[in-house]
Amino acid sequence: MGLWEILKGEQPGLIKTILNYENVGQFGEFLIEFALTNNNLSGDFVVFKNIYIPAGNKTSEIDLLMLHEKGIFVFESKNYSGWIFGGADQLTWTQVLPQGIKNKFYNPIRQNRTHINALVEILGKPASAFISYIVFSERCTLKQVPDDVENTIIVRRPDMLKKLRLQLKGGLIKYTQDEIQTMSRILKPFTNKSTVEKQQHIEDIKTKCPICGNKLVLRKGKYGQFWGCSAYPKCKFTHSDKNEL
Repeated sequence: MGLWEILKGEQPGLIKTILNYENVGQFGEFLIEFALTNNNLSGDFVVFKNIYIPAGNKTSEIDLLMLHEKGIFVFESKNYSGWIFGGADQLTWTQVLPQGIKNKFYNPIRQNRTHINALVEILGKPASAFISYIVFSERCTLKQVPDDVENTIIVRRPDMLKKLRLQLKGGLIKYTQDEIQTMSRILKPFTNKSTVEKQQHIEDIKTKCPICGNKLVLRKGKYGQFWGCSAYPKCKFTHSDKNEL
């Protein structure tokens, strides 16, 4: 973290960082939420964190959602390290760690598109009303990822506010305060989940393949133990750390 960003209020200080660290994935979401809500943006808006939307016999979790007078922004946090490779139409992207260790993860563009499709049904807005932000950690290098398009922004966390502010500055007001509040009331029930329900969602993520939904199993490979899909070779999903899934 940079001292200048901390002084500007874009990143939390050391004490807040320590108090809010639970795990790598959760911490990435906290940092995005902090950046969005710490008086860093102008205009009328509301930010929701961890929205659990029913998806068949399981739930789909939206990391962060911002209802802003100039648009609806859906954030997917990827707090990964290493090099990141992926294409817009690929099913999986690849994280490359030191010593050549490679992990596959579900294409975050597709992942957030699924979240947006669910929000289309809930809020009654067209898909074009939503802007997708795929936010990667400052600990990674985006070696080969798609360019930004109008409704999908792929960015490292230190650059997120700059891009978002520029987008808001050039945007037109689309929603009144009343409209934002109406959407907030619709979404509120999807954030009020019990600890048991949240834990079940976490367990589903940690034990099921994010690509095909089959069980993840612990395997041994060239670089040690890793988690792989039980449907291999039909599904080739692998990951070295279930806590980052």
